[in-house]
Amino acid sequence: MTVVSTLGRGAASGLSGAFVWVAVSVLAYGTPAPRRAALFGVALGLLVALTTAVAKVR
Repeated sequence: MTVVSTLGRGAASGLSGAFVWVAVSVLAYGTPAPRRAALFGVALGLLVALTTAVAKVR
């Protein structure tokens, strides 16, 4: 995997995570939580990118 595909995979996962967080917050609380969704998305994206990079090195 290249650095671009690793970052792309992380970004896609982060975006998906943010959408899921918004959907869950709307269903559970009746209102979206965009700040929490953004933080969750960034954290998930970084985690996926890091995991992919570590797997590439091994």
